[in-house]
Amino acid sequence: MLAPIAVFAFNRPDLLRQTLDALAGNALAKHSSVTIFCDGPRHEQEEPATRAVRAVARHTQGFAALEVVERPHNLGCAASIIDGLMCMFTKHERLIVIEDDILCSPYTLSFLNEGLERYQDSPTVWNIAAWSPPPAIFIVPEGYPYDVYAVPRFNCWGWASWRDRVLSVDWHAADFSAFAGNPWLHRAFNAGGADLTPLLFGQMGGKLNTWDILMDYARFRQGRIGINPVRAYTHNLGMGCGTHTTRRTGRFDTNIAAALPPSSDFRWLEHIFVDQDILSAYSEALCPAHHAGDTQHPAQARLQGIRAARRAIVEKMARLNIPPERICLLTGLDQEEVRLMLIELRREGRQH
Repeated sequence: MLAPIAVFAFNRPDLLRQTLDALAGNALAKHSSVTIFCDGPRHEQEEPATRAVRAVARHTQGFAALEVVERPHNLGCAASIIDGLMCMFTKHERLIVIEDDILCSPYTLSFLNEGLERYQDSPTVWNIAAWSPPPAIFIVPEGYPYDVYAVPRFNCWGWASWRDRVLSVDWHAADFSAFAGNPWLHRAFNAGGADLTPLLFGQMGGKLNTWDILMDYARFRQGRIGINPVRAYTHNLGMGCGTHTTRRTGRFDTNIAAALPPSSDFRWLEHIFVDQDILSAYSEALCPAHHAGDTQHPAQARLQGIRAARRAIVEKMARLNIPPERICLLTGLDQEEVRLMLIELRREGRQH
């Protein structure tokens, strides 16, 4: 049985139209049901945009069944998606989730549905992701014999999962205080990218209003991984105009035309493992430690890269107004190193 699809929308009718048109272009769309969750306006000025979104949603075609959920009031990014996920997973064992700025390849639904079927009974797999960093910044080792890879990170730019995984999420992260004071856990969580711990602190400190970092934290606490494609099946259209992607960048732009149809010779992981070279490349792609083109000795470049990664973490925590002494406690860095990094950031105008 094909997984139903949940689409989450807010105030971007043009992006939603592109997202739904691309999704409907999948061969499996006409056999799939779709539910579109439309959040309400935050204020009067947003009402025309949210009305336009609902009109686009109601006129959606190309699917076996359509349901539109129109929120009477604004729930906000996190609450809207969490509520929609809980609603869908109470009725369905599996779900595919697409947000209103995710452009899908014609093979996205085939890939996600097959991944759901293949890994349902694999307890270490948390989700199937449709996105992967582009080859320009993510170099898969030569000779890698699979079309997917496993990483300790949840990616939300088009994904699918199962009821038992998502309903196990503690959306309040009740054990956060134990995590907060343990730098060993911070380093372990950051295996999937140096930004994960700062993002979690931002969420728990009220600086962010998101949901995906709580999904990732639940994945981490349960010791699970995500399955990603070597070639991305989705492209994010919303960089620069989203709730949490406010700065335009082409760094993560993907060529979904290069995505492979998951045919009989598609190479899935038969044994779930995290390849350390791929993990290093993936983490570097998401949170680059240093710029390409360095000419230092490899050992020197590595030391510089390690310091750059630490500095990036300090910068993110400082932007969240976490005090220096707390940064030392959370990162395990000594007080003098943090002090010097903060001075550098102030001189560069990157920390106030």
